[in-house]
Amino acid sequence: MKKILIIEDDKWISASLKLYLENSNFKIELHNEWFDAVLKVKELNPDLIILDLNLPWKNWIEITKEVRTFSVIPIIMLTARSSELDRVNWLENWADDYIAKPFSPRELLARINTIVRRLWNNNIPDDSYIINLQWVEIDIDKKIVKVDWKKIILTWNEYFILKKIILEKWKIVTRDTIMKEIIWYDKYIYDRTVDTHIKNLRKKVWKKDFILTIRWEWYRINI
Repeated sequence: MKKILIIEDDKWISASLKLYLENSNFKIELHNEWFDAVLKVKELNPDLIILDLNLPWKNWIEITKEVRTFSVIPIIMLTARSSELDRVNWLENWADDYIAKPFSPRELLARINTIVRRLWNNNIPDDSYIINLQWVEIDIDKKIVKVDWKKIILTWNEYFILKKIILEKWKIVTRDTIMKEIIWYDKYIYDRTVDTHIKNLRKKVWKKDFILTIRWEWYRINI
């Protein structure tokens, strides 16, 4: 049974979500305090986090930044804002998906199930548990990426996109492949999200041409 941690200060929303998702065979943990939210993540080690964007006192970016220092766990944002600029900002700051308030519990459940299927698919063990390519190292078992022996912070999507492109070596990986096999959405909430992830990866591995873009639709490692 997959475990979901809901970090939401509105107790009515969190209680309603808990009841709905428990009826869908998830184990739900609730937390409504901002100051020890990251400690709660470490303590519970959930499979997924649902995080309210507007927690009082502590910025959601601070929470996601701290979580990303030790985990690539998927994070879904709950928010009352839904502009394109906001969506880009969330994707660029370590969140994996979002749903705008007011939202349908059925839609949230559908997004959760998509991520759970992706979790299952991407957690199948590989033959090799350490991948080394130039100055980049991926520990598949621990889901840790190091650049020049220093650990870097990646989102769940960024981690699996980088792993996919590196494993393909000189072969190209299409945008469509990334959307369907890694992000698991045919029509994603923001149709340039792959570009955002690739841009972030280039920054994090310290070299813009480490991942090549070919005809705007395909990607491969520059080796």
